[in-house]
Amino acid sequence: MNLADGQIIDTKSCDAILESLGERMMSTLNKNRLDPEIVISACSRLVRDLDESFYLETMAGLGINQDLGQSYLDEARLMFDGDSLRARMKVELGENYGQSITYTPPGKTYPVTERTVPLGVLLHVAAGNADGLPAFSVLEGLLAGNINILKLPAVEGGISVRLLFELIKIEPLLTEYIYVFDYSSRDIEHIARLMSVADAVVVWGGIEAVSAIRKMADPSTRLIEWGHKVSFAYVTEQGITDEALTGLAHNIVTTGQLLCSSCQGIYVDTDDMEVVHNFCRKFLPILETVMQTASREMGIGIRTLVALQIYTEELETVYHNSKVFKAGNCSLIAYPDRDLKPAVQFGNAWVKALPRADLLHELRPYKNYLQTAGLLCGDTEREELTQLLWRSGIVRVCPGERMSSTYCGAPHDGDYPLRRYTKTVCVE
Repeated sequence: MNLADGQIIDTKSCDAILESLGERMMSTLNKNRLDPEIVISACSRLVRDLDESFYLETMAGLGINQDLGQSYLDEARLMFDGDSLRARMKVELGENYGQSITYTPPGKTYPVTERTVPLGVLLHVAAGNADGLPAFSVLEGLLAGNINILKLPAVEGGISVRLLFELIKIEPLLTEYIYVFDYSSRDIEHIARLMSVADAVVVWGGIEAVSAIRKMADPSTRLIEWGHKVSFAYVTEQGITDEALTGLAHNIVTTGQLLCSSCQGIYVDTDDMEVVHNFCRKFLPILETVMQTASREMGIGIRTLVALQIYTEELETVYHNSKVFKAGNCSLIAYPDRDLKPAVQFGNAWVKALPRADLLHELRPYKNYLQTAGLLCGDTEREELTQLLWRSGIVRVCPGERMSSTYCGAPHDGDYPLRRYTKTVCVE
């Protein structure tokens, strides 16, 4: 689906839009800066009048049942709420965003005036691992006052286009600030043309996606990367409680381990593999119980692929010196190494030994790929382990059940996005 001039358009019409895109950008940039209150007001009306049935049906088509879909909608209502968005603006850009600040620098006799302004035009190259994320990326660009061009991921379900279409219907002034194109990632020619009019390219994706955009980008084009990260749980003896493990199991199950913040695996604070095996024996039935109430349905193709991957892991235990603990709908794989890697998804996690004394040494090489750590430990251990995880490269520490939840104004991968979507200009 494509969106331009406030209308859903076909692929043929996109070519005409693309031909005039540069002129369109110039025309909009020649106008006064987009007032964030216009965006905030439109978002507030959007979530107030949201057609829940459409989004629940669309998410059901993506394998998300009604309960999980409703929780996503409730979270969207909170994040798009006017008060929440104003709080974000204040935290990320300060109370004086858009206002000029004049002062005399130390050692100078003349005044300097500074002001925070939008970058101009953002091209969002979205990833498909989170439903509705592309629309949320555009919203952040709008809050910072930018024109936004969105390249949809291959599998999106139409949620983002519908949200943005409804937003424009509520506030027609946003029409010239929102464009959506459904070009394939392999369509290098069209993507390059989109990049040519952008001041910055916002890339959501893994190493391959980011590398491809880097090769295509002009040296003068700023890249803002929100790359795929890896998250895990760290568990100490004091943290092994039924409540904490149940919370961690819910993260594994409800996310399908598809998000950057999803638990891929579990490090246990030990150097004894028998302790790791005992942990697997305790956690597996808890994970299986939660898995039986899974909110995300897997298609036959995914179930078959997962089953083949687990079967392969069982065959290779003799080579890896690993051990597979398998239940009816999930599994835990205990490995003797300490490597950080993605898991077999949809209810399957690796478990490894990593004593806290070695934590920094083992994780530091992955510093640019780390995101969230679900910390299951005693209260007296929390500060020490949090500091170790931060120094290793982790940017977010939380309980296991909240690994993939968020809060208003939460930074992305350790950065505030609205700050990255603006620049500070000055005049002497």
